[in-house]
Amino acid sequence: MSSITSSIPFLENASEGRNNWWRYLLTVIISMIGGSVVAGIAMAVVLIMYAFFLSSSGVSNISNIVVSAVSNPFSLIILLGVSYTLSFFFFYICLRFLHHKSLLSVINTVTSVRWKMLLKGLLLWGLILVLLSLPDLILNKGSYQITFNPNSYLFLLILCLLAFPIQASFEEVLFRGYLMQGFNLFSKRLSIYFDSNMLSKPWVPLLITSLIFGCVHFFNGTNLYMNLSIVCSTFIIGLMLGVIALGDNGIETAMGVHIANNLYVSLLYNSADSGLSGLPSMVTAEASDPFTGLPILALAALLMIAILFWNRKEDLIRIFR
Repeated sequence: MSSITSSIPFLENASEGRNNWWRYLLTVIISMIGGSVVAGIAMAVVLIMYAFFLSSSGVSNISNIVVSAVSNPFSLIILLGVSYTLSFFFFYICLRFLHHKSLLSVINTVTSVRWKMLLKGLLLWGLILVLLSLPDLILNKGSYQITFNPNSYLFLLILCLLAFPIQASFEEVLFRGYLMQGFNLFSKRLSIYFDSNMLSKPWVPLLITSLIFGCVHFFNGTNLYMNLSIVCSTFIIGLMLGVIALGDNGIETAMGVHIANNLYVSLLYNSADSGLSGLPSMVTAEASDPFTGLPILALAALLMIAILFWNRKEDLIRIFR
């Protein structure tokens, strides 16, 4: 429909299949909301059955049993894993039958998934996070507690390795693949309508998807101040992941980074005021001003991009050209 061709082939994958605006809206609603609703109903049924079982065994107060189970961080990880697995499944169905697209088209521009790039992103981002955390861990020992519990850590490890790769991969497929390609189509059409080349630049869908990515994480915290800080931090991460995806012509490295980030904050370094507080992570930080970590996060993001594209500066320039 548009004669403008993007400088990034990955974005041009959107031209495959059917791309009416309502197909995008319906796909997002079905995959994101549908997965959460079905997972929530299933979890509620299981918890009620569990509570009635305990009640029949002599344990009283069913409501307290349900509340206790829901507030358990392990339950939240299980719910997250089930929810995102369903969301991924619903997304695939919508992509295949609503859009008539292949899943690979929102992952890269080649014929298979580039697993080495995913592993590279996972290891490099994990290393950067560990190295940038060490100075504060050493200098401010009083702000941290060793909360590693060998009796429950293995269970936590298994749950995280099952849930977070699915969750992170789905979010990358949705935001850095599907939606970034979709907004690129939309912005190109607007550029023709308004006769403005500026709207057809790759940084436009990059900025839009990063803003949306930040906003959908608004309720991840425990209060308004922390929610706003999470929006800012996920916006920074979203920008980094988007730049990596556009520079790589695919989302595999970004998927690895996202997986490493979620495993890091659950298995290695947790916070007392996080949405998943109470996990037997190796280290738990005291509650603090959440905005103080933003400069370190921005530094980590810049460092990651600099390392990945040190000898590929042209791949970065074409995003903003």
